[in-house]
Amino acid sequence: MRILAFILLFFSSVSVLLAQPSGNALREFELGTETYREGNYESALEHFQKAAEQAGGFALEYNLANSFFKLNQIPECILHYERALKYEPSNEDALYNLQLANDLIVDRIETLPRSKLNRWWRSFRFGMGPSAWTWLSIVFSLGCAALFFLFYVSNGIGWKRFGFFGGIIFLIATGLTYGLAQSAYAFRTASKSAIVFTDKVDVKSEPRDQAIQVFVLHTGSKVSLLGEEGEWVEIEIASGSRGWMLRTDLNEI
Repeated sequence: MRILAFILLFFSSVSVLLAQPSGNALREFELGTETYREGNYESALEHFQKAAEQAGGFALEYNLANSFFKLNQIPECILHYERALKYEPSNEDALYNLQLANDLIVDRIETLPRSKLNRWWRSFRFGMGPSAWTWLSIVFSLGCAALFFLFYVSNGIGWKRFGFFGGIIFLIATGLTYGLAQSAYAFRTASKSAIVFTDKVDVKSEPRDQAIQVFVLHTGSKVSLLGEEGEWVEIEIASGSRGWMLRTDLNEI
């Protein structure tokens, strides 16, 4: 079962690589880039959206975000910068532009600070993406097999020790990189957050219209998704406040 899961993860990761702009999608991406440089942002957006129907990746999401920003469509801009950061969580340009976009929205939500260690671990864990971690896991597993084979066929005690302990180390590395590949894949594909796309939303204490209003959100605000009940979604904002709002007011990252 574990081997089957590994194989499925491997092919899903390869599919991410194949999702990069190619063929007609690449042509649309190039046309979008060209028209963007010419200052024709509406046309650029159309080309990037056509490319996005067939492909994905950081460059495409980043350029979509830039186009929306130039057209002053801030919620859409924030959504696509957030999606771009799922591919490259530590990309400085995307982080800086996202901050510029967030400065233009109504809500100023105080974000709980992250330690340097937390930021480093997030970058290390997700920055390489599922594909790279999967390939590393495969390399370590092949090395593990080779070292254990060396252990079984060698006559010298030194080579046997080298094969055995080296195999153990590579086996541990295989498990760690496999786990990181799963984690990075879940980070990239799971919908755990969303952007508010309604001008003003009354966040409720319970999932019903008559419930008490606990706070208000405006278009462009980012929320974490905690659970759902019917057409209602439980959300949490960066400050830690929680409440319920309608799913139709959100666009998932």
